Amino acid sequence: MAIDGRITVDVLFHDTDGTASLKVVSLEDSTEYTTGKVAIVTGTVGTSAVTVYSGGTTSPAYRDSSGSIVSFSDISRVALLGTPAVSLIEPGAGRVNAKSSGELAVVSCFDSPATMNVVSDSGTSSYTLVIYGS
Repeated sequence: MAIDGRITVDVLFHDTDGTASLKVVSLEDSTEYTTGKVAIVTGTVGTSAVTVYSGGTTSPAYRDSSGSIVSFSDISRVALLGTPAVSLIEPGAGRVNAKSSGELAVVSCFDSPATMNVVSDSGTSSYTLVIYGS
């Protein structure tokens, strides 16, 4: 699989007092990727966790443009979007890696997780997860 993509996060606020005074609060990062692997997983989930990644592959298994199943030896970054609210958890470590309430959450993975689960904060939620790694 050959990839060409980027992950960009941009934060910008204009703080004004209603006259001529203006402060700009800004933070941005964009990282380009030309090697590695990427997968996307979408679905719905309730308050019982659903496994979306385990043993190096996504569930359901994601296939690249050539039709091959994508498997990871290491995960570097994960993007999560959930509606109305979901959490991405690493059950073996017992921690929440990301939360989304209709807003995109992008996290870096410093320790590649063995398993990732998605769970709704309440009721039924939809989610989309993009995984990047090697």
